[in-house]
Amino acid sequence: MLELVFTSSYFVFDRKLYQQMLGLFMGCKPSPIGAIVRVFTFERRSLYIDPHYLPTSSVYGRYVDDAGTIAKSEDQARNLFNRISDEDPDGHLGWEIDYPSSTDQFIPFLGTQIRISEEGSLESKYYRKEQKKQITLNFKSHHPMKTKVEVARNFYKTANISSSSPELTEESYKVVDRLLVNNGYPDPRQFLDFRVESSGVRLSAEQRSVTLKLPYMSEEISSKITKFIRRKKLPITVVFLPGIKLKDLFCSSRPHDKRHCTISSCQICPKITTERVDCSKICPIYRITCNLCCQFYVGESSRSLHERLGEHLRYASNPTCNSYKDEALAIHYKEHHPDLSPDLMFELLGTESNTIIRKVLEAHFIFSLKPEINNKEECTLLQRFLLQS
Repeated sequence: MLELVFTSSYFVFDRKLYQQMLGLFMGCKPSPIGAIVRVFTFERRSLYIDPHYLPTSSVYGRYVDDAGTIAKSEDQARNLFNRISDEDPDGHLGWEIDYPSSTDQFIPFLGTQIRISEEGSLESKYYRKEQKKQITLNFKSHHPMKTKVEVARNFYKTANISSSSPELTEESYKVVDRLLVNNGYPDPRQFLDFRVESSGVRLSAEQRSVTLKLPYMSEEISSKITKFIRRKKLPITVVFLPGIKLKDLFCSSRPHDKRHCTISSCQICPKITTERVDCSKICPIYRITCNLCCQFYVGESSRSLHERLGEHLRYASNPTCNSYKDEALAIHYKEHHPDLSPDLMFELLGTESNTIIRKVLEAHFIFSLKPEINNKEECTLLQRFLLQS
Protein backbone atom coordinates (compact mmCIF):
# COMPACT_ATOMS: atom_id res chain seq x y z
CA MET A 1 0.00 0.00 0.00
CA LEU A 2 2.80 2.46 0.90
CA GLU A 3 4.57 1.66 -2.35
CA LEU A 4 1.38 2.44 -4.25
CA VAL A 5 0.97 5.78 -2.41
CA PHE A 6 4.58 6.88 -2.92
CA THR A 7 4.72 5.94 -6.58
CA SER A 8 1.21 7.02 -7.61
CA SER A 9 0.85 10.50 -6.16
CA TYR A 10 -1.00 12.98 -8.37
CA PHE A 11 -2.20 16.58 -8.01
CA VAL A 12 -4.01 19.16 -10.13
CA PHE A 13 -2.61 22.61 -10.92
CA ASP A 14 -4.12 25.08 -13.38
CA ARG A 15 -6.57 22.39 -14.59
CA LYS A 16 -3.70 20.06 -15.49
CA LEU A 17 -2.93 16.71 -13.85
CA TYR A 18 0.63 16.19 -12.62
CA GLN A 19 2.41 13.20 -11.14
CA GLN A 20 4.66 13.74 -8.12
CA MET A 21 7.95 12.17 -9.24
CA LEU A 22 9.69 12.34 -5.84
CA GLY A 23 8.08 12.18 -2.41
CA LEU A 24 4.54 13.31 -1.63
CA PHE A 25 2.79 16.65 -2.07
CA MET A 26 1.79 18.86 0.87
CA GLY A 27 -1.59 17.94 2.33
CA CYS A 28 -1.22 14.22 1.62
CA LYS A 29 -1.84 12.35 4.91
CA PRO A 30 1.23 10.06 4.72
CA SER A 31 3.56 13.05 4.04
CA PRO A 32 4.58 13.81 7.68
CA ILE A 33 5.33 10.19 8.59
CA GLY A 34 7.14 9.78 5.27
CA ALA A 35 9.38 12.77 6.08
CA ILE A 36 10.12 11.44 9.57
CA VAL A 37 11.10 7.97 8.33
CA ARG A 38 13.20 9.32 5.43
CA VAL A 39 15.23 11.75 7.55
CA PHE A 40 15.70 9.09 10.25
CA THR A 41 17.19 6.81 7.59
CA PHE A 42 19.78 9.49 6.79
CA GLU A 43 20.50 10.03 10.51
CA ARG A 44 20.98 6.31 11.08
CA ARG A 45 23.49 6.07 8.22
CA SER A 46 25.52 9.05 9.42
CA LEU A 47 24.96 10.45 12.88
CA TYR A 48 24.44 7.22 14.77
CA ILE A 49 27.33 5.18 13.30
CA ASP A 50 30.18 7.71 12.98
CA PRO A 51 32.10 7.97 16.31
CA HIS A 52 33.37 11.42 15.28
CA TYR A 53 29.85 12.81 15.74
CA LEU A 54 28.84 10.91 18.87
CA PRO A 55 29.80 13.64 21.39
CA THR A 56 27.57 16.10 19.51
CA SER A 57 24.81 13.74 18.49
CA SER A 58 24.35 12.56 22.10
CA VAL A 59 22.15 15.65 22.61
CA TYR A 60 20.69 15.69 19.12
CA GLY A 61 16.90 15.81 18.74
CA ARG A 62 14.44 16.30 15.92
CA TYR A 63 10.68 16.84 15.51
CA VAL A 64 9.59 16.12 11.89
CA ASP A 65 11.78 18.65 10.03
CA ASP A 66 13.05 20.77 12.96
CA ALA A 67 16.25 19.52 14.58
CA GLY A 68 18.43 20.83 17.41
CA THR A 69 21.77 19.99 18.96
CA ILE A 70 24.56 21.50 21.11
CA ALA A 71 27.63 22.63 19.21
CA LYS A 72 30.69 24.68 20.12
CA SER A 73 30.54 26.69 16.90
CA GLU A 74 28.31 27.31 13.91
CA ASP A 75 30.75 25.40 11.69
CA GLN A 76 30.49 22.37 13.93
CA ALA A 77 26.69 22.49 13.77
CA ARG A 78 26.76 22.93 9.98
CA ASN A 79 29.15 19.99 9.55
CA LEU A 80 26.80 17.82 11.61
CA PHE A 81 23.75 18.61 9.49
CA ASN A 82 25.70 18.46 6.23
CA ARG A 83 26.72 14.95 7.22
CA ILE A 84 23.03 14.01 7.39
CA SER A 85 22.22 15.80 4.12
CA ASP A 86 25.02 13.96 2.32
CA GLU A 87 23.10 10.71 2.81
CA ASP A 88 20.24 11.98 0.63
CA PRO A 89 20.79 10.33 -2.77
CA ASP A 90 18.61 12.96 -4.46
CA GLY A 91 20.47 15.89 -2.89
CA HIS A 92 17.28 17.74 -1.94
CA LEU A 93 17.67 17.77 1.86
CA GLY A 94 18.99 21.08 3.18
CA TRP A 95 19.14 22.77 6.58
CA GLU A 96 18.85 26.38 7.71
CA ILE A 97 21.20 26.87 10.65
CA ASP A 98 20.26 29.20 13.54
CA TYR A 99 23.27 29.72 15.79
CA PRO A 100 23.50 32.39 18.50
CA SER A 101 25.99 35.21 17.97
CA SER A 102 26.27 35.69 21.77
CA THR A 103 25.27 33.91 24.99
CA ASP A 104 22.40 36.39 25.45
CA GLN A 105 20.70 35.50 22.18
CA PHE A 106 17.74 33.11 22.08
CA ILE A 107 17.28 30.65 19.22
CA PRO A 108 13.75 29.65 18.08
CA PHE A 109 12.91 25.95 18.23
CA LEU A 110 9.33 24.82 17.63
CA GLY A 111 7.11 26.86 20.00
CA THR A 112 9.94 28.07 22.21
CA GLN A 113 13.07 30.19 22.21
CA ILE A 114 16.07 28.60 23.92
CA ARG A 115 19.59 29.50 24.96
CA ILE A 116 22.38 28.14 27.16
CA SER A 117 23.39 30.53 29.91
CA GLU A 118 26.98 31.25 30.92
CA GLU A 119 26.46 28.84 33.83
CA GLY A 120 25.57 26.08 31.36
CA SER A 121 21.86 25.82 32.16
CA LEU A 122 19.15 25.67 29.50
CA GLU A 123 16.76 28.63 29.47
CA SER A 124 13.54 28.87 27.46
CA LYS A 125 10.55 31.11 26.84
CA TYR A 126 7.42 31.18 24.70
CA TYR A 127 7.83 31.82 20.97
CA ARG A 128 5.31 32.69 18.27
CA LYS A 129 6.43 32.63 14.64
CA GLU A 130 6.19 35.85 12.66
CA GLN A 131 4.31 33.98 9.92
CA LYS A 132 1.38 33.52 12.28
CA LYS A 133 0.92 37.31 12.52
CA GLN A 134 -0.99 38.70 15.52
CA ILE A 135 -4.21 36.88 14.72
CA THR A 136 -6.26 34.47 16.81
CA LEU A 137 -9.95 34.06 17.77
CA ASN A 138 -11.27 37.63 18.07
CA PHE A 139 -13.07 38.64 21.26
CA LYS A 140 -15.96 40.05 19.20
CA SER A 141 -16.37 36.84 17.19
CA HIS A 142 -19.66 34.93 17.24
CA HIS A 143 -18.48 32.23 19.67
CA PRO A 144 -19.56 31.32 23.21
CA MET A 145 -17.74 33.22 25.96
CA LYS A 146 -16.42 29.93 27.31
CA THR A 147 -14.60 29.29 24.02
CA LYS A 148 -12.87 32.68 24.14
CA VAL A 149 -11.87 32.20 27.78
CA GLU A 150 -10.34 28.81 26.99
CA VAL A 151 -8.41 30.25 24.03
CA ALA A 152 -6.88 32.97 26.22
CA ARG A 153 -6.23 30.61 29.12
CA ASN A 154 -4.51 28.03 26.90
CA PHE A 155 -2.18 30.68 25.48
CA TYR A 156 -1.08 31.66 29.00
CA LYS A 157 -0.80 28.01 30.02
CA THR A 158 1.48 27.29 27.04
CA ALA A 159 3.55 30.40 27.79
CA ASN A 160 3.98 29.28 31.41
CA ILE A 161 5.01 25.73 30.48
CA SER A 162 7.47 27.03 27.87
CA SER A 163 9.28 29.31 30.34
CA SER A 164 12.13 28.21 32.57
CA SER A 165 12.07 31.04 35.17
CA PRO A 166 9.64 33.63 36.60
CA GLU A 167 11.39 36.42 34.66
CA LEU A 168 11.10 34.56 31.37
CA THR A 169 7.50 33.63 32.22
CA GLU A 170 6.68 37.32 32.45
CA GLU A 171 8.31 37.92 29.05
CA SER A 172 6.25 35.06 27.62
CA TYR A 173 3.07 36.48 29.14
CA LYS A 174 3.77 39.83 27.46
CA VAL A 175 3.87 38.06 24.07
CA VAL A 176 0.42 36.63 24.82
CA ASP A 177 -0.77 40.03 26.11
CA ARG A 178 0.07 41.69 22.79
CA LEU A 179 -1.61 38.91 20.83
CA LEU A 180 -4.86 39.04 22.82
CA VAL A 181 -5.06 42.86 22.96
CA ASN A 182 -4.56 42.94 19.20
CA ASN A 183 -7.64 40.69 18.92
CA GLY A 184 -9.89 42.77 21.16
CA TYR A 185 -9.52 41.03 24.54
CA PRO A 186 -9.95 43.61 27.37
CA ASP A 187 -7.40 43.27 30.19
CA PRO A 188 -6.25 39.83 28.94
CA ARG A 189 -4.58 38.78 32.22
CA GLN A 190 -8.04 38.49 33.79
CA PHE A 191 -8.57 35.28 31.81
CA LEU A 192 -5.86 33.53 33.82
CA ASP A 193 -8.39 33.06 36.64
CA PHE A 194 -11.63 33.79 34.79
CA ARG A 195 -14.56 31.56 35.66
CA VAL A 196 -17.60 31.13 33.42
CA GLU A 197 -20.87 31.11 35.36
CA SER A 198 -21.99 27.61 36.32
CA SER A 199 -25.28 26.46 34.83
CA GLY A 200 -26.49 24.13 37.59
CA VAL A 201 -26.14 20.42 38.32
CA ARG A 202 -23.60 18.54 36.22
CA LEU A 203 -24.21 15.01 35.00
CA SER A 204 -21.58 12.30 34.85
CA ALA A 205 -20.19 11.10 31.53
CA GLU A 206 -22.35 7.96 31.75
CA GLN A 207 -25.51 10.03 32.23
CA ARG A 208 -24.82 12.25 29.19
CA SER A 209 -25.89 9.85 26.45
CA VAL A 210 -26.95 12.29 23.70
CA THR A 211 -25.04 15.13 22.04
CA LEU A 212 -27.20 18.03 20.88
CA LYS A 213 -25.59 20.41 18.38
CA LEU A 214 -27.14 23.86 18.17
CA PRO A 215 -26.12 27.05 16.36
CA TYR A 216 -24.69 29.66 18.72
CA MET A 217 -26.86 32.82 18.80
CA SER A 218 -25.94 34.68 21.98
CA GLU A 219 -24.48 34.13 25.45
CA GLU A 220 -27.90 34.70 27.04
CA ILE A 221 -29.73 32.14 24.90
CA SER A 222 -26.96 29.54 25.26
CA SER A 223 -26.97 29.98 29.05
CA LYS A 224 -30.75 29.54 29.27
CA ILE A 225 -30.67 26.35 27.20
CA THR A 226 -27.80 24.86 29.21
CA LYS A 227 -29.38 25.76 32.57
CA PHE A 228 -32.70 24.24 31.55
CA ILE A 229 -31.08 20.95 30.47
CA ARG A 230 -29.06 20.67 33.69
CA ARG A 231 -31.97 21.70 35.91
CA LYS A 232 -34.14 18.99 34.38
CA LYS A 233 -31.21 16.52 34.48
CA LEU A 234 -31.70 15.62 30.84
CA PRO A 235 -29.13 13.12 29.42
CA ILE A 236 -27.90 15.68 26.89
CA THR A 237 -24.56 17.34 26.18
CA VAL A 238 -25.07 20.61 24.33
CA VAL A 239 -22.50 21.76 21.78
CA PHE A 240 -22.96 25.28 20.42
CA LEU A 241 -21.55 25.66 16.92
CA PRO A 242 -20.46 29.04 15.50
CA GLY A 243 -22.44 30.32 12.56
CA ILE A 244 -21.17 31.36 9.15
CA LYS A 245 -18.03 33.46 9.52
CA LEU A 246 -17.25 36.62 7.57
CA LYS A 247 -14.21 34.74 6.25
CA ASP A 248 -16.53 32.18 4.65
CA LEU A 249 -18.58 34.93 3.01
CA PHE A 250 -15.89 37.32 1.81
CA CYS A 251 -12.59 35.44 1.69
CA SER A 252 -11.10 32.81 -0.56
CA SER A 253 -7.64 31.30 -0.77
CA ARG A 254 -7.86 31.81 -4.56
CA PRO A 255 -10.11 34.90 -4.87
CA HIS A 256 -9.31 35.63 -8.53
CA ASP A 257 -9.67 32.09 -9.79
CA LYS A 258 -12.68 31.30 -11.94
CA ARG A 259 -14.08 27.81 -11.88
CA HIS A 260 -14.24 26.10 -15.25
CA CYS A 261 -16.84 23.48 -16.03
CA THR A 262 -15.35 20.21 -17.27
CA ILE A 263 -18.59 19.01 -18.92
CA SER A 264 -18.64 19.43 -22.68
CA SER A 265 -21.50 21.66 -23.96
CA CYS A 266 -22.88 22.12 -20.45
CA GLN A 267 -26.40 23.58 -20.48
CA ILE A 268 -26.40 24.50 -16.78
CA CYS A 269 -23.30 26.68 -16.21
CA PRO A 270 -24.29 29.41 -18.73
CA LYS A 271 -27.54 29.87 -16.79
CA ILE A 272 -25.88 30.20 -13.34
CA THR A 273 -25.72 33.86 -12.26
CA THR A 274 -23.75 33.38 -9.00
CA GLU A 275 -20.11 34.46 -9.38
CA ARG A 276 -17.33 31.84 -9.27
CA VAL A 277 -19.83 28.97 -9.13
CA ASP A 278 -20.19 26.15 -11.63
CA CYS A 279 -22.47 23.15 -11.87
CA SER A 280 -20.15 20.91 -9.80
CA LYS A 281 -21.34 22.40 -6.47
CA ILE A 282 -22.89 19.73 -4.27
CA CYS A 283 -25.53 19.95 -1.51
CA PRO A 284 -26.94 23.26 -2.82
CA ILE A 285 -29.90 25.42 -1.86
CA TYR A 286 -30.86 27.21 -5.06
CA ARG A 287 -33.34 29.55 -6.74
CA ILE A 288 -34.65 29.06 -10.30
CA THR A 289 -36.15 32.13 -11.98
CA CYS A 290 -38.33 31.93 -15.06
CA ASN A 291 -37.27 34.84 -17.28
CA LEU A 292 -40.57 34.70 -19.16
CA CYS A 293 -42.63 35.83 -16.14
CA CYS A 294 -40.04 36.51 -13.36
CA GLN A 295 -41.64 33.96 -11.04
CA PHE A 296 -39.19 31.70 -9.23
CA TYR A 297 -38.74 28.38 -7.45
CA VAL A 298 -36.59 27.49 -4.39
CA GLY A 299 -35.18 24.01 -3.84
CA GLU A 300 -32.35 21.93 -2.40
CA SER A 301 -30.51 18.72 -3.22
CA SER A 302 -27.84 16.41 -1.85
CA ARG A 303 -26.48 16.00 -5.38
CA SER A 304 -24.64 18.41 -7.66
CA LEU A 305 -26.15 21.47 -9.29
CA HIS A 306 -25.63 19.84 -12.68
CA GLU A 307 -27.71 16.79 -11.81
CA ARG A 308 -30.55 18.58 -10.00
CA LEU A 309 -30.85 21.64 -12.23
CA GLY A 310 -30.65 19.38 -15.27
CA GLU A 311 -33.75 17.60 -13.99
CA HIS A 312 -35.59 20.91 -13.55
CA LEU A 313 -34.60 21.91 -17.09
CA ARG A 314 -36.08 18.65 -18.42
CA TYR A 315 -39.30 19.24 -16.47
CA ALA A 316 -39.69 22.69 -18.04
CA SER A 317 -38.74 21.43 -21.51
CA ASN A 318 -41.27 18.57 -21.45
CA PRO A 319 -44.17 19.81 -19.29
CA THR A 320 -46.73 17.47 -20.88
CA CYS A 321 -44.70 14.33 -20.13
CA ASN A 322 -46.83 12.08 -17.92
CA SER A 323 -43.91 11.24 -15.57
CA TYR A 324 -43.35 14.97 -14.88
CA LYS A 325 -46.99 15.88 -14.19
CA ASP A 326 -46.42 16.53 -10.46
CA GLU A 327 -43.19 18.53 -10.84
CA ALA A 328 -43.50 22.25 -10.03
CA LEU A 329 -41.67 23.57 -13.10
CA ALA A 330 -43.57 21.22 -15.43
CA ILE A 331 -46.86 22.48 -13.98
CA HIS A 332 -45.69 26.09 -14.31
CA TYR A 333 -44.72 25.82 -17.99
CA LYS A 334 -47.79 23.75 -18.85
CA GLU A 335 -50.15 26.32 -17.31
CA HIS A 336 -48.37 29.63 -18.04
CA HIS A 337 -46.04 29.07 -21.03
CA PRO A 338 -47.40 26.27 -23.20
CA ASP A 339 -45.50 25.66 -26.45
CA LEU A 340 -42.65 27.98 -25.32
CA SER A 341 -39.05 26.90 -24.76
CA PRO A 342 -37.91 27.32 -21.14
CA ASP A 343 -35.87 30.39 -20.30
CA LEU A 344 -34.44 29.79 -16.83
CA MET A 345 -31.85 31.45 -14.62
CA PHE A 346 -30.15 29.66 -11.70
CA GLU A 347 -28.83 31.24 -8.49
CA LEU A 348 -26.96 29.49 -5.65
CA LEU A 349 -28.36 30.55 -2.25
CA GLY A 350 -26.01 28.40 -0.18
CA THR A 351 -24.56 24.95 0.41
CA GLU A 352 -24.93 22.61 3.39
CA SER A 353 -23.88 18.96 3.68
CA ASN A 354 -26.11 18.23 6.68
CA THR A 355 -29.52 17.16 5.35
CA ILE A 356 -31.60 18.51 8.24
CA ILE A 357 -29.85 21.89 8.25
CA ARG A 358 -30.17 22.08 4.46
CA LYS A 359 -33.91 21.40 4.75
CA VAL A 360 -34.19 24.10 7.42
CA LEU A 361 -32.40 26.58 5.16
CA GLU A 362 -34.64 25.68 2.24
CA ALA A 363 -37.73 26.19 4.41
CA HIS A 364 -36.33 29.53 5.63
CA PHE A 365 -35.80 30.77 2.06
CA ILE A 366 -39.24 29.56 0.96
CA PHE A 367 -41.06 31.33 3.78
CA SER A 368 -38.98 34.50 3.53
CA LEU A 369 -38.79 34.82 -0.28
CA LYS A 370 -42.28 33.36 -0.95
CA PRO A 371 -41.60 31.73 -4.35
CA GLU A 372 -44.62 31.51 -6.62
CA ILE A 373 -43.69 28.27 -8.42
CA ASN A 374 -43.29 26.03 -5.34
CA ASN A 375 -46.49 24.04 -4.82
CA LYS A 376 -48.54 24.42 -1.62
CA GLU A 377 -48.09 20.80 -0.50
CA GLU A 378 -44.31 21.21 -0.59
CA CYS A 379 -44.49 24.39 1.51
CA THR A 380 -46.69 22.66 4.08
CA LEU A 381 -44.33 19.69 4.23
CA LEU A 382 -41.35 21.97 4.93
CA GLN A 383 -43.15 23.69 7.80
CA ARG A 384 -42.04 20.95 10.17
CA PHE A 385 -38.43 22.11 9.78
CA LEU A 386 -39.21 25.56 11.19
CA LEU A 387 -39.96 26.65 14.76
CA GLN A 388 -43.16 28.67 14.70
CA SER A 389 -43.51 31.50 17.22
